[in-house]
Amino acid sequence: MLDPADRLDWERLAFLEAELDNVLDSFPLGPQLPAGAQRSDRLRSIRVELANRGHLDAGTDPALFALLTQFVCGYRDIDLRDATGLGHGALIARHGSKATQHRWMNRLMSGGLAGIAMTEPHGGSRPAAARTCAVVAPDGTWLVSGRKTWISRLTEAVVFVVSFRTPDGHLVAAAVDAVEPGLRRQLITPAGLAGWSWGTLDLECVPIRADDVLSGDAMVLLRRHFAGYRPLVAATALGGAAAVFDQVVANLTSRYTSGEVARLWDSALATVGRAHAQLTTALLGTVIAAHMAEAGNAHAERWGAVMKAHGIDTANQVAAELTLLLGASGFRSDSHVAKVRRDLNGLLYADGIHDSLYRAAGKRHTAHPNAAESTPYPFGALSV
Repeated sequence: MLDPADRLDWERLAFLEAELDNVLDSFPLGPQLPAGAQRSDRLRSIRVELANRGHLDAGTDPALFALLTQFVCGYRDIDLRDATGLGHGALIARHGSKATQHRWMNRLMSGGLAGIAMTEPHGGSRPAAARTCAVVAPDGTWLVSGRKTWISRLTEAVVFVVSFRTPDGHLVAAAVDAVEPGLRRQLITPAGLAGWSWGTLDLECVPIRADDVLSGDAMVLLRRHFAGYRPLVAATALGGAAAVFDQVVANLTSRYTSGEVARLWDSALATVGRAHAQLTTALLGTVIAAHMAEAGNAHAERWGAVMKAHGIDTANQVAAELTLLLGASGFRSDSHVAKVRRDLNGLLYADGIHDSLYRAAGKRHTAHPNAAESTPYPFGALSV
């Protein structure tokens, strides 16, 4: 169903899954491991170990393989969303100068993390509203100052991709070394997605050299990047919800076969059946979005946005409804199910608030017929 042409290397995916479980035996996460430095260090160790074993994607894996890898990771823990890919480091891999790639790619492929800093206090996640800007220094370099908010991987990233205005007003993005003296961090404790640190990043006269600037208009680069990145986030979330599904089904089956309950209520069976259909269809839609991004389809950005929103919404709804079937045990703060639900709630806001992503799709549906790209969205793109 997911691979009708039988092109996916399922044996390789199964091997990666086994390797991940092996690594997690050495570096267990578990909901009992508290957020903060200890959990962050554990996650970095997992990423480095997987990189050492050759399981870190340099951006060359087929979209379907990368997406299902994230589903497998999310099934074990949503904090593993950065375990097997470049993440935002893909911007450097695709658009960095030779000097920038030489400086950062070995570190990223060895397990280093890249953060992205584009959100600002006044403009939400709209890069075009950026007020962070550069001035020309006496030596000809740019000095960038401004404030970026709601930044993940705040203390773990070795490099940040930062969007800002050039002295002549153009919006660009550049790779910024995380140890630059002009960077200041203010940590904020999140309610979910607490595996990585999170908060505010202030830049004060941070030097940017010509080689640091990524090639191309920042809005174009970011749109293309998130077209492929958001389906991966959705797949991670759906993997987390699938783990809740399996736990609930195992619990119900055990209670019934042991005689603890005489029968399973029709309402419980309907909830399980509906959850299976919801998770499956959401994952299929996410696969389509990933394929469109891989093919460079003109509608890929909007598909990535709407399927990220739909996937996260679906995962949240399914996990919430299924948890009720576990009874009180599903609401223990130290349970895996409770952690999944906290993380899923955080994903409603990470990488684009879900309502704004839906709104972008709705705006395209109702666009003036003479507007650019008038091909019907989204169904006119299904032939891809």
